[in-house]
Amino acid sequence: MDIYKVNSSLSTTDKIDLLNEMIIQLNGLIAKAAFDKNEIDALYEDLGSVYTRKYLRNVLLGNTVLDYTDWSHLKAETGYSIWKLTPDNYAYDIINQLCLDGALLENRGEANSELATIFDKVFVYNGATYTDVTDEAGTEGGTSFNLFATTSGYLYVGLSTTFSGIKFEFDTRGSNYDLKVEYYDESSAINDWNELTANDNDLVDDTSNFESDGRITWSIPADWGQTIVNGQTKYWIRISTTTTPVTTAKAFYIIPNSSVISLLALSSQEINDEDWAWCSYNDSIYVTIRNTGASAYEGDYYIKSSSSATNLKNFFCYNHQYLLNHLNSNY
Repeated sequence: MDIYKVNSSLSTTDKIDLLNEMIIQLNGLIAKAAFDKNEIDALYEDLGSVYTRKYLRNVLLGNTVLDYTDWSHLKAETGYSIWKLTPDNYAYDIINQLCLDGALLENRGEANSELATIFDKVFVYNGATYTDVTDEAGTEGGTSFNLFATTSGYLYVGLSTTFSGIKFEFDTRGSNYDLKVEYYDESSAINDWNELTANDNDLVDDTSNFESDGRITWSIPADWGQTIVNGQTKYWIRISTTTTPVTTAKAFYIIPNSSVISLLALSSQEINDEDWAWCSYNDSIYVTIRNTGASAYEGDYYIKSSSSATNLKNFFCYNHQYLLNHLNSNY
């Protein structure tokens, strides 16, 4: 199939022609997929007494006046809220899909708790001394604290088990940081701090070098070992900068990327781009939905925990549609 980015330097007519050709191809593929689905549905209908479907398809979620109240508000964040729904016969699978108005949302996987968890220890090192900020790092909206302000400083976060990411919320966003993220490599060849990279460890920095709330995530290295930092033996991640910050980042909240709250952390850019995400915990799903905007657009462009029943009904029943493909718990 010839699907590609259209060269922006082409004439408007050429660009429209190319886009139309791709739309025709996509329409054909969609029609073929719909036919394939109809055939599969017919097979299962005929064999329903013998076989159980492994995946349930095109499940509408809370989209009628009778069931829109199945959606419940979990937590408000800056620019978005997290909403919860428990579908019938839902089971988690990494290939589960959730669509909003036909657009596929990012599946951020399975959380190990609904509410936020905290790190065992969080230290800020200024090049000479350690400051223990564990309590404040685990308290949302408490007293903010400075992170490292020079190239000789570090932020250390530690747990008794390995972890795959960190969620940050800032009081003051930093500038001119160029972050370096390291873990302690216990392999005989290294036995020292080793940098996590995008190529080797799927490192993603949604904070854009501490310039936005968001997550820093990675794939857990097989050779990650415990080491001692300021008298504490943990699995540690340490973060530094290769450039001298112009504005020192000041954090409110630094927590593991394991709870629903952390998995669904969105950066400012993701909110602006409407890159909404979802995740699973137990037999429920959790979805990010915009929670700010002009009052006239409440119930269409956004909703919040205090939205009226009418606005919630407008959002879930009439203006938007959530469609889920998921593993069948009865399979």
